[in-house]
Amino acid sequence: MALDSDGRMFSHPSADGQLEAHTPKKVSDEWRQHYHVQPPLGSLDGLAGLVADAEGYQLFYEWTPVYGQRTKCLYHLTSKDMVAFDDQGVIKMLSDGDSPGSALVTDNQDGLHLFYTGLKSRRCIQYHSILDAQKEFKTTEAIIKGTPQGYLPVMNAPYVFHEDKYRMMLGTGTEDEFGRILVFSGDSPSSFQYDGPLATELDQFGFMWTHPEYFKLDGKDVLLFNVKGLDKYQNSYWNIYQSGYLVGDIDFNELHMTHGAFHELDHGFDFYAPKTVMSEGKRLIVGWMGTEETDYPTNGEWDHCLTIPREVSVRGSHLIQKPFDGLCNYRTNELTAEGYFDHYPRKIKDFYGHSYELVLDILENNANRIHIDLRVSRREHTSLIYDSESQVLTLDRTFSGKLPGNVDGTTRKVQLEAPLSQLDIFMDISSIEVFANHGEAVMSARIFPSNESTGVEFSTEIGGCHVRMARYDIKPTNDN
Repeated sequence: MALDSDGRMFSHPSADGQLEAHTPKKVSDEWRQHYHVQPPLGSLDGLAGLVADAEGYQLFYEWTPVYGQRTKCLYHLTSKDMVAFDDQGVIKMLSDGDSPGSALVTDNQDGLHLFYTGLKSRRCIQYHSILDAQKEFKTTEAIIKGTPQGYLPVMNAPYVFHEDKYRMMLGTGTEDEFGRILVFSGDSPSSFQYDGPLATELDQFGFMWTHPEYFKLDGKDVLLFNVKGLDKYQNSYWNIYQSGYLVGDIDFNELHMTHGAFHELDHGFDFYAPKTVMSEGKRLIVGWMGTEETDYPTNGEWDHCLTIPREVSVRGSHLIQKPFDGLCNYRTNELTAEGYFDHYPRKIKDFYGHSYELVLDILENNANRIHIDLRVSRREHTSLIYDSESQVLTLDRTFSGKLPGNVDGTTRKVQLEAPLSQLDIFMDISSIEVFANHGEAVMSARIFPSNESTGVEFSTEIGGCHVRMARYDIKPTNDN
């Protein structure tokens, strides 16, 4: 399915099957984003692949055109810079029970390889498809049928990569319900044999692991995966499911990883099942800005979006995530300011708005607590609160506007390793992404304030704070 010049939807000629038009135009409401990837309507239900090639970037996501219905599709976007994306529409119809996997470009230049999970007779089947230059599927075949003995029947989201051979990672759980990643290998992307589980130091860590991904970065092996079934611990694991990583060394011959602690990728409310891509020496990561089972105020019209791209690097056993510098090319209308604020709330009127980037450098901090209130109106505000003694940064959306349902609490916290010195905040119509201390910690959330909520206010609790600020509008990257 694609969109014609008038915004009407029509069946894509290369789609497997036909999908009736469900609406005469793209959805338009007060919470449509300006510079985030979002569906034209319906629900963006997870990333299905992200690759870089000679043409640029290709991104795939699972799309449900009508909320609550079972019709699902594979949606295709392309980009020259990983910021602005061109809509290529639907390239494949998906069956009920299919779930996203990954994409791979091989050296054979035989097309783009897509991997995904299907469900037949309650068995998980791993499928391999090849998309040719004409955006037609040359072949689709089942390459792994069912799960190995001793594991739960659920095994999805295949991730395929190539080093000395092709390898596939699949997340699952043991029959006694402990999460695992299983490894398969082969000489081609269409033929795999089961090698075994990847041994880690996390023998009893959640009941299910999903959406694994592996890459080398800065001399280390990085393993991303999502975990179901973790109990809350202090400021960690407050969302329904967790998306995180291990940094260490993997021996694929012995199927063993030595590693540091498991860390969450994002300490906010809405981040799940990310994909990464390597391009021009940079590892970029994009996450699904949503969580399974959360009910968002846009339900019935459209749901979910993706995060901005982030550049990833390794520091010790941690990943540092900075906003992708390609976003700087979309900055406009720069405003700067410098000054002190204290316990009297200071309105920064020149910085008001709905969609922008706000960079703060904290030059001096004598306050015991700093409050930064964004999207402020008489009844609404989204708050960032920093406690100087504990070095804890809090994202509070208690009064952000309409709240998502089935979410535990309205605040999220992260313990910083160093005193807060810098914030880079990306505000869009219905989201906020906060990068603290040049990417040491990230906090993402969907927010749904009213249109009149545009204010920016700073204050402290006891003491003062000296800051330098820069604000930028971000050029819209879509017409939604």
